[in-house]
Amino acid sequence: MNDTNNNTSVVIRLLEKDDAAALYSYLTHLSAESKSRFGPHAFDKITIDTICSSLSNDILRFIALDNEQNIVAYMLIKQGMQEGERMRYVANGIYLDEALACTYAPSVADVWQNAGLGTTMFNFIKNFVSKEGKKYMILWGGVQATNSRAVHFYKKHHFIPVANFWYDDKENIDMYLTL
Repeated sequence: MNDTNNNTSVVIRLLEKDDAAALYSYLTHLSAESKSRFGPHAFDKITIDTICSSLSNDILRFIALDNEQNIVAYMLIKQGMQEGERMRYVANGIYLDEALACTYAPSVADVWQNAGLGTTMFNFIKNFVSKEGKKYMILWGGVQATNSRAVHFYKKHHFIPVANFWYDDKENIDMYLTL
């Protein structure tokens, strides 16, 4: 059990094969705004079923469950870096040892945003990857520059801005954390 800052407990664990229906429900109930800010994969049932039936160590998928066993947050950690991030970082003179890096993609259910769940899960995941020997955490696809709450969150947790870039007609910011 992990406590959020509103004194609500959640269970944080890795996604399991039997979680497909709960993950699909979680993703389909995100607001349009939250969906537009989280995009490591499609949200359709076939994609979710495929993810849950073929879980791998290349991408660790953490979930938080509320008291009723509903998924209330879903966060991914990819070993190493995505090719796009690697190229943008190198273009900005930042060379991270890929064996020591992981790529992070977080999402929190709309009703749980600003309740401390993001920080609770982030700290859990940060401790997990640190124990696995990771030294750098990179944002998966950066963060949208217009997502002021997320930018504030990452700066509060000591992520370093690298540079802005355009993707999908949006300005984004690459950021990383030294663990």
